[in-house]
Amino acid sequence: MEQFEFSPAKIDDHIVKVGVDLRPPFEPKLDHSKLYYIGKQLQDEYPQLFESLVQSPSEFRIMKKFLFTGSTEAEVPTLATTPRGIVFTFPKRIAAINEEVVIDHIDDIVVQCLQRIKTGFPQKKNIRTGLINEYIFDTADQDACRILCERFTKLHSPPGGDVRLRINNRTDDYNRIIEMQPLQKIKAMPEIPSKSQNVGYGLKVKVDFNNCDTSKDLEQVQVYTIIHEGQKYNEKELYDFLNGVAGGQR
Repeated sequence: MEQFEFSPAKIDDHIVKVGVDLRPPFEPKLDHSKLYYIGKQLQDEYPQLFESLVQSPSEFRIMKKFLFTGSTEAEVPTLATTPRGIVFTFPKRIAAINEEVVIDHIDDIVVQCLQRIKTGFPQKKNIRTGLINEYIFDTADQDACRILCERFTKLHSPPGGDVRLRINNRTDDYNRIIEMQPLQKIKAMPEIPSKSQNVGYGLKVKVDFNNCDTSKDLEQVQVYTIIHEGQKYNEKELYDFLNGVAGGQR
């Protein structure tokens, strides 16, 4: 089998998220008024990212509609509360419309938004921040399941097989959790509406880079450091890992 090389040029789809674990977590029903006030502040400060509020007794999120050439659009929940805290979402490449999204200084945006939240909810502690990158790599005509089996396991991938891997390549300070799942690219057949065909393969890769120690309330400088270290890992070491490179040698 030809050796496949992962690279940024082979990314079909890419979403960046920053997840924040807060203690105690939000209760949208009880925190309704404060969340609404903070949401309006964020809309005013970052209209390029936060557009429309969606709020109910069970959820809180802010949506943003991104517009592209040819009247194409994609709506994304750029901020949402979760049972664990809050998640920021920054789309970078959207495969469905083959478009790039440029959002600069996500570290500043996240830190300043967290400061707004901290002001409104001074009792909440940020015990974990994670930079999460979700990729889909195009492996063209090479079966991604075979790539996973041959590069990371001693298994033989049977036809139609499926392998999912989760690895925490951690350090003393950070969890570096990598999840990999092979995909098939399916395209509808216009001439036969009920049928579809396989037009290639891909590998879904999720990288969650977060702090190990959750005993303290993270300060702003620590949040910056986590995001910056996570970005550095995704730019270089991730590709060394995916391509089976150790110490510069295969």
